[in-house]
Amino acid sequence: MKKLFTLILLLSTAVTVYGQEPLTFRYRHDVPVSTPAGELAAPWSGGFNTPQFSTIDLDKDGQQDLFVFDRQLNKVFTWLAVQESGKWQYRYAPEYEVFFPADLEYWVLLRDYNCDGLQDIFTSSPLGIRVFKQEQVAGGQLKFALAEEALFYNENQVNMQMNSADVPGIVDMDGDGDLDILFPEFSQGYTLELYRNTQAEEGLACGTLAFEQQTSWWGKITECDGCNNYLFNAYCRVAAPLHTGHSGSSILLLDLNADGDKDLVMGGVQCENLVLMENEGDATNALMRSFSPVFPATNPVAMPLYPAAFYEDVTFDGVPDMLVAPQATQDLVNINFENATWLYRNAGAADQPDFEYVQDDFLQGQMIDESEGAFPAFADLDADGDLDLLLGNRTAYRAGVYGASLSFYRNTGTATAPAFELVTDDYLSLRSRQLVNLKPAFADMNADGATDLVLTFGEKKANTARVVYLPNKSAKGQAVAFSFAEAQEVQALRDGDSPAFADVDKDGDLDMLLGRSDGSLAFYRNTGNAASPAYVLENRGLGGLGVDFSRRNLSPAIADIDGDEAFDLLVVDDSGQLRVYRNFTKDLSGTFTAEAELLENDLTEGLQVSRFGRGLSLAVAPLGGEGKLYITVGTQAGGLFLLEQTGGNLSNPAGPTEGLTLSVYPNPADRSSSVGVRIKATEPVTLHLYDTIGRLVYKAPGVFGKEHGLPLQQFKAGMYIIRATSKSGEHASKKIIIR
Repeated sequence: MKKLFTLILLLSTAVTVYGQEPLTFRYRHDVPVSTPAGELAAPWSGGFNTPQFSTIDLDKDGQQDLFVFDRQLNKVFTWLAVQESGKWQYRYAPEYEVFFPADLEYWVLLRDYNCDGLQDIFTSSPLGIRVFKQEQVAGGQLKFALAEEALFYNENQVNMQMNSADVPGIVDMDGDGDLDILFPEFSQGYTLELYRNTQAEEGLACGTLAFEQQTSWWGKITECDGCNNYLFNAYCRVAAPLHTGHSGSSILLLDLNADGDKDLVMGGVQCENLVLMENEGDATNALMRSFSPVFPATNPVAMPLYPAAFYEDVTFDGVPDMLVAPQATQDLVNINFENATWLYRNAGAADQPDFEYVQDDFLQGQMIDESEGAFPAFADLDADGDLDLLLGNRTAYRAGVYGASLSFYRNTGTATAPAFELVTDDYLSLRSRQLVNLKPAFADMNADGATDLVLTFGEKKANTARVVYLPNKSAKGQAVAFSFAEAQEVQALRDGDSPAFADVDKDGDLDMLLGRSDGSLAFYRNTGNAASPAYVLENRGLGGLGVDFSRRNLSPAIADIDGDEAFDLLVVDDSGQLRVYRNFTKDLSGTFTAEAELLENDLTEGLQVSRFGRGLSLAVAPLGGEGKLYITVGTQAGGLFLLEQTGGNLSNPAGPTEGLTLSVYPNPADRSSSVGVRIKATEPVTLHLYDTIGRLVYKAPGVFGKEHGLPLQQFKAGMYIIRATSKSGEHASKKIIIR
C-alpha cells in the first residue's frame, strides 16, 4: 500500500502542490439484502417514521411520481414511478431531492395553486404557511421559488397562524377552482377555521393567494380534550385547572358520498384512530352533527399515536387511494414504526371512495427498517473472510417487548461484492434488557489481537448511558464469541452520545472521540494503555466543533478516506450533512476544515451536500475490497443509506470499477500545446471534468466513445479530475495536471 501511495505521488507530481483530489460518493441501491420474507426491493432507502405523501411528476414524463416528507426526520424522499415487466411501481430516486427547498419542516403538502399543472409546495412557517411555486425550466428539471413567506387574510392584514403540529386541509372546498385552507384555531384548537380563497369571486388571476376567514367554527365542530371527544354546535366545558384544547390534529377533506361537499377525516395527537364526520350541510356552509370513531368501517385505522390520512393515487389506476401514517414527534407510547404506513386501495371513485385495506408497510416493507434509529457497524463475525453488518437501534416494539436490540445481517456475498441476509433481529438476546440507543462498534479494546464488540446504550430504568466492551473469546480464525455477561466498563456518558475509537495521539493505544447530543466533539485521551484503557477528557470541542444546536446529535467515524495513510474524521448530525475533515490528527489543537459537497448527482452533473435528515449515525467499511470504501448512514427512522466512494482515494484512484480503465496522455499537459490531451477507455464512455472542489468545468460533447480529446486552452493551470462513465453506469477517474 505504501509503495502504491508513493508511486501515485510521483506520477501526479505532488498532489499537495495543486490541492487534494475531491472526495466523491454515490448512492448504491443494488447491494442485495434479504430477510426471511424474501429479498428487499429497496433496502437502502432510509426508512420512514412519520411520512406525509403527495404526488408530483418529478421527471416530466407525464406520470405522477411520489413525494414523501418525514416529519421526524425533517427529510424529503423522492420516488419515481417506473414500469417493470408491464407493472407500475415506485423506485427510490434521491437525485431529485436536491431540487426541493432545504428548509422544509413539520408538514409539506404539494398542490397546484396557479393553474399551470405543476405541483407547488405548501409548508409550515413561523408565521403559519409558506408557499413555493414550481417554475417552468427548460430541460425539464424541477425548480421552486419562494412565492409567499406567509399567507394572509382580511385584505392581507392578518397572517394565517397555525400550530406546527397540525396537518391542514388544502383543497377546493366550494368548487370554484381555487384552493381553500382549513386548520384548527391556533391558540387552543377547539374549532376549525376555514380560510376561503377569493380569487375566483374577485375575478383575480389564477395563482392569486387572496383569502378571507369565512368562519372560525367550520361545521360547528368543537374538539375537546382527550380522544374522540367532540361536540357539535356546543362548546367544551372548562375543566379545572383550565385544561382543554389539543396539541395537534390532522385533516383530510374529501367527498365520501358524491354529494358535492367535503366530508372530514380527522386524526388527533392523543389518539390511535381516525374519525369520520359527514357533512350534512353543503359546499359553502358545512354542518356536522355526529362522528364515527371507526374509519374505515372495515379494517379501521388503529395506530398507536396521531394518525394522519393522505389522499393520493399510489396504485396507478387513476383513482386516489388513502395512505395513513403517524405524525408523532416523539415516542410517547410503544409505537411500532416498522409497520406505520397503511395503504387502503380505493375500489370506488374519487368522490365516492370504497377503501380496501392492503398493507401496513407501504414502501417500508421494501426497506431495512429498525423502527427507531439505526446504528450500523461492520466486522467479519463468522470468520468467512467478508464483512457482516451488525445493526443497532434506538428502540423497537417486537414480540410484545419495547426495547433496543441488535440485528445481525450475514454477508452471503464476497469480500468485494457484498450481499446481506438477516439472521436474527435480537443478536445476543439484548431486547429483554430494555436498553435504548444501542450503538455497536468494533475495536481491539484489550490489545489481544481480536476484534471486540463495543456497545453504547442507555438504560430506561436507570436513566443513564454508558459504553462497555464485550471481549472476543473466540480462537483465531473462528467466528466471534461475545457475551454481555462479560461486559467491561469503558465510560459513563450522556444519553445520545456516540463514541469512535482510534489512536488519535499516535502513542500506541486507542483514544476516544465522543460526538455529543449538543453537537460538540470531545476528545478523550487514553491515559491507561492498549490492554487496559482509561479515558480522560482533554478537549470538549475538538477542532472547533463545540456546542451547536443546529447540528445536534453529532456522530463521528474515523477512517483513511483518501488513502494517504492518515486518519480522516467523518461526521453526521441533525443538519443532515455528511462532512469529512481530512488528516485531522496533524493538529489536534487547531480548527478543522470540512468538506461537505461530496455526493454525486447525475441530474445536476455536479456534487451536492447530503440531506439525510435527523438522528444519524455512520460506519465506514471496505465493502468493495481493500481501498474500496463504502459509507453506511443510519437514520432516526431505522433505515440505512449506502454510499460507495467513487473518487478521492489515492489507494483506489480508478474508483469502484474493476473492468473500466482510462489512459491519459500527455499528463501533465501544457495549456499552450496545440495537440491537447488524448483520453482512451477500455469501453465506450462519456467524459466529465471536475476541478478540485468538485465543480463540473467541462462535459465532452457527442456520444459514447472509446477515445476523446480534451482541449486545454480554456482551462486554468491546476489539477483536475477526469470522470468517465460507461453505458452500464460504471465509473473510472484519472487526475490530470494542466500547466
